[in-house]
Parts: sequence; structure tokens; C-alpha cells
Amino acid sequence: MRGASQRRPATARAEDPGQAIRFAVVVLCVLGTACAYVGCIVLVMGGHIDVLIRLLPWLAATAFGVMLVVILSALLGAGHERLKNHHRLTAERIRELASEIDSLEPRQRGEAKKQLIARLDVTRDALTEILKEDPAVRDRLLALGLASRVERELAGPADKWRRVAAAGVLGSLGAESSVAVLQRALDDRDVDVAYAGAQALAHYSAPPAFAALLFALTKQRLPPARIVGLLETSRCPVARELIERRASSENPRVRYWVAYLLGRLGDPRSARVVEQLTWDPDVDVRANAAEALASFPNLVSLRRLIRDESWVVRSHAAKAAGSSRQTELVWQLAELLEDQAWWVRQNAMLALAGLGEAALPALLCQLGSDDRFARNKAAEALIRDGYAARQVEVLKTGGPGSAEAHRVLVNLGRAEALSTLTSAIRTTQEPRALRRLLLVLQDIGSEQAKSVLEDFPGLAAQAAPETLRDPEQLVRI
Repeated sequence: MRGASQRRPATARAEDPGQAIRFAVVVLCVLGTACAYVGCIVLVMGGHIDVLIRLLPWLAATAFGVMLVVILSALLGAGHERLKNHHRLTAERIRELASEIDSLEPRQRGEAKKQLIARLDVTRDALTEILKEDPAVRDRLLALGLASRVERELAGPADKWRRVAAAGVLGSLGAESSVAVLQRALDDRDVDVAYAGAQALAHYSAPPAFAALLFALTKQRLPPARIVGLLETSRCPVARELIERRASSENPRVRYWVAYLLGRLGDPRSARVVEQLTWDPDVDVRANAAEALASFPNLVSLRRLIRDESWVVRSHAAKAAGSSRQTELVWQLAELLEDQAWWVRQNAMLALAGLGEAALPALLCQLGSDDRFARNKAAEALIRDGYAARQVEVLKTGGPGSAEAHRVLVNLGRAEALSTLTSAIRTTQEPRALRRLLLVLQDIGSEQAKSVLEDFPGLAAQAAPETLRDPEQLVRI
């Protein structure tokens, strides 16, 4: 076993690509210097002594640079190898201790723990690597009593980063006895130690660990978004119940994150709690609850929230309506395209674009709105869901539906959405299809459309005559 641990680092060094690169750099530097000095000899042999004298400062600088590169490369390579070998040997040592634990005497166990405690940062990283390959090592190390020894390091007056590493080791070991110590670490005056404790607790599936992280939200010592991110990774079997208990918290920020977490869990049993939070007096709580309804579709609540006095709530409600595919709300969503808040219009547009055919009547209606922003957003939705591109293809064929396609594309152009039409003109080769597309540009009549026509002077001449304005004649063009 020990022989293997001594051979492996040597093998790794031979296969280290970084070492090969450093060696290549040194060789190139040495070769460059050698070439420079050979050039000097040639100059001397040729009698160009004055040239050589002018080159001496550059040659000296080159020699100094080569020595500096060689020294730095050697130092960096040695340091890198030491770190790798330290980590590797620690990993080997942990495996060795785990396999021999049953045969160790009490004194030997104490020595083994000292070895692992000496460099907690390396032990933490090695543990992460080992436990992925062999989870059984965890039980053997717990039997060694490693957790209780590391707990003292976390609770003691050790260096801050040593305590951070101790929390990481405890998170990997997952001993139930460590939960209380990690809970106290959440209140540590050093924020880095407190966050390391939170990260460690996220590895536990035990309800007390999850409850401690939830409680940390009320204190707001650590960034709530980070704590919530850790809560999302938890495997606690009663997470839903613990989160719902916080729904009545007096702290609106806690209720805010409760709505978010319940939405992420998506457990149907939470629908009642989320619906209650949609009535919350705090705007941000209502907004998160509105978005959470994507996981608990509630037509009545969404219809109410879409008309909420806060633009933030309306925006999140529109997003939830689209995500849950509430086709019954297409006309209310279309009305939001005229909202004064950009985010409300944007989320309503995205929702309508995602609803496909069901949203087409409302979107086509909004193309004729008196509100410029509503027309823009309706056109954007029709482009996003591919409807505009389909109308272009219908118009190019000149078959049934061409007249309607012509009208739609004209309305899209008057809503300042010319990108689909312009792209089609650039790529169309068939003369009749091209004339139909150019006629759309002429009928739009806006300055933007005229500008596009000017970009195609050769093609514009192929357009239908100015007098041709009856779309029913498109089939014969």
C-alpha cells in the first residue's frame, strides 16, 4: 500500500502536461540564447567588432531573462508538484486509514487524526474526491472519531480559514452530531466562517439542518440569495412543511423567499399557501407568489394579479400565465402590451409568443392598436412564434391566403417590424415571389420601408406598378 502511494506521484509527474510546457519554454529560451551568441561569434569572425559592442547590453539582458525564466519555471513547477503530491498523498492516507481502521490501536488512531487535522484544507479537498468514488469511507472515518475532532477545530479559536476548512470537512462527513456545531457557526462573527457553516449544512438531509438555514434568512447576516441557493440543493424530506411554516413570518423578506421556494418545489400541496401569499400586502411577496403560480395554475388568481396595481406584480403574473399556458388569458395578456411599464409589456409579449395559435387573434388585433408600444410588442411576438415567417412563405407561393398574408405583413411593417420581410427579400431568387414581397414594402409606405427599398435599387425596378394596389391580384403577379 505504501509502495503504491510512493509510486503514483512519480507517475503523475511524468504525465503532467504543465511540466512538459515549462520544459519546452526553457528549451526555447536556451536555444534562443545560443543562437544569439553564435551570431556574435559570426560577427567577430567577420571583423564587425563595433557591431558586437553595441549588441552587448542586449545579449546581457537576454542572458538575464533566460536565467529568470528558468528559475521561475523551476519554482512554479516545484510548488505545483508539492501541492498536487500533498493532496494526492493525503487522499491516499485517508484511504489507507479507512481500510486499516479496525486494526488501529487507540494511540495510532490519535496519530491518524492528527495527520488529517494538520492540513484541514487539503483533507477537505481530498475527502470530496474520495467520497465520490467510495462513499463507504465516510462511515469508516466517522468510526475513527474524525468528526468530533474537527468539530473542536470549528468551534475553537483557530485561524479563520482553518475553521472554514473544518466546516467543509464536517459537511462532507455528514455526522449528525455536527449539526449543532454548524448551527452555531451560522452566528459566527466572521461572515466567511458563517457561510462555510451554511454550505456544510446544505449537505445534510436532516430537518434540523434545513430549519437552521431557513432561520438564517430571518437574520439576514448572510446574503439571502445564497442561503436560498443552498436550500434549493437540500435533500430534506420535509422541506415543504418547514418552508410553509415560515409563510406567516412577520418579516416580508422571509415570506418573499417562502413564495419563491414553494414555487421551485412545485408540490401541489403548497397551492393553498401560495394562493394566500398572492394577497400579501407586500408588493415583492405578491410578485414572487404570482410567479410561483406557474407551478400551481390558478386562473382566478392570475386574472386578478394581471390587474394588480403594482407593475412588478403584473409583470410576474404575465410570466406565470405564459409558463402555465393559460390560453384563457390571451386577451388580458394582449391588453398588457399597452401597459406603461416595459417589463410588463415584455413579459406579456413573451407569454403570448409562447401560447402559439391561441394567441394569434389577440396579437393580430393589437397590430392595429393606437399604442405604438403595443403594436411593436405584438409584432415581436408574431415574429418570435414564427407566424410572420409563415406568412412570408404563403405570400411567396401566390396561392390561397396570399391576400391575407399581404395584409398581415403590411401591418407588421407599419408596426416597425421589417426584419423578417427584409431577410426574405435578400434571399428570394424567384422573380414573381420577389415582386410580391417588394409590393408589401411599397404598401407599407413608411420612411423605414422606403429606406429598405433604396437598399435594393436593382430589385425595386422589378416591383409591381405603383397603380397595382388590389391584393387579390397577388396571385396573378
